[in-house]
Amino acid sequence: MSFKSVFSGLVVLGALCQPLSALALSIESAVEQALARDAGLRELDRKARAFDHLAVAESALPDPEVTIGAEGLPIDDPLSADMMTMYRIGVRQRFPAGDSRRLAGDRNSARARAVAADLRARELEVALQTRLAWLDWVSARASADQVDAMLEQLGQLVSITQRRFQAGSGRLQDESQALLELALLERRRVDAQTSMDEARARLERWIGPLTPGAADPRLPQWSLQESPGDDIPAQLSRHPELIAAGIRVEAEEVAADLARQAYRPQWMLEAGYGHQRGKDPSGRRMSDKLFAMATISLPLFTDDRQDRRVDAALAERDAQQAQAQLILQRLSGELARQQALQARLAESRELLEQRILPRAQDTVDATLSAYESDRASFDELVRARLRQLEIDLDLIDTRRRQLGAIARIASLTDKELP
Repeated sequence: MSFKSVFSGLVVLGALCQPLSALALSIESAVEQALARDAGLRELDRKARAFDHLAVAESALPDPEVTIGAEGLPIDDPLSADMMTMYRIGVRQRFPAGDSRRLAGDRNSARARAVAADLRARELEVALQTRLAWLDWVSARASADQVDAMLEQLGQLVSITQRRFQAGSGRLQDESQALLELALLERRRVDAQTSMDEARARLERWIGPLTPGAADPRLPQWSLQESPGDDIPAQLSRHPELIAAGIRVEAEEVAADLARQAYRPQWMLEAGYGHQRGKDPSGRRMSDKLFAMATISLPLFTDDRQDRRVDAALAERDAQQAQAQLILQRLSGELARQQALQARLAESRELLEQRILPRAQDTVDATLSAYESDRASFDELVRARLRQLEIDLDLIDTRRRQLGAIARIASLTDKELP
């Protein structure tokens, strides 16, 4: 293996793996920008606050009620008063059945915690999509740079072919073939530019317009702690979607307990003061009165009200449990798939870096030397160059896919990337 081939391979790897400290805007800075501008996070934060406020409000007693009334007004002259007329003012307080107030507060507290978990899940999704868009953009730029480099090399070949033809040692068809390959590669450059523009648009969807200071980004270097054989449910235990689903099951358990409180009576206490303006037969004014009253509901007929509400709450709890199981199945399948994909892509990347790319460079060097000494055809040289380009682009894409799999695994397990 020649020094030139080794150096070329190191250049390609260095373009893929330079540290992010040299960047004006790193991938994690892009994630921070995306999180700061995401409206979905603000929506969920406000929902969590709303449930926190409801938890306090619904655990409080109902407002007291003031009653004002008159009894025994004469029909023929309502504005006058006789010995039976009484004007009343009182205060009434209702008491919900059983532990209804506490359970109502607990249910809304659980809902607030579930929304907080949803907020964390949204943060993970925004971070993941930003990282994937960033990787697509960086890889598209690297691919475009490789095509540009190959255009320059092919342009040099065209010059060599034209000089050989002018010197009488070349063939006209070699020159025509070189110009055709150059035009085809220029079209490929347009496609690479299109891919880069599309990737840039996807990234700007999350972080906003890219500034000129975000030029020349590099792919990050991430690694995994767990192996594909590790316990998948244990790895998923921290995922906020599962946490939110478990909290919602708890909330529905509380809702069922709240529905059961309807079997217990509600209370209402009332006390007040009555003023009588009439006079008794002896001519003295009737004395004022104090009154008190207690009212108790009687939940005797429960078939169509209390029983139905309890059954509905239990059915909703069962639905939430099924939803939690469905989420676990989906996340488990996705985590297993991404772990297997990452492992295979790591093997493919190592093969490309250690064996295929250096051998491709050696082939190009040998073919170029043979062509310059008329021991190889122009077609062989072009094929060697284009095969090297395909390998370079394959390495970039493999690295992008591997980093994307690592990012998805980190999001599924809710762990920070190194």
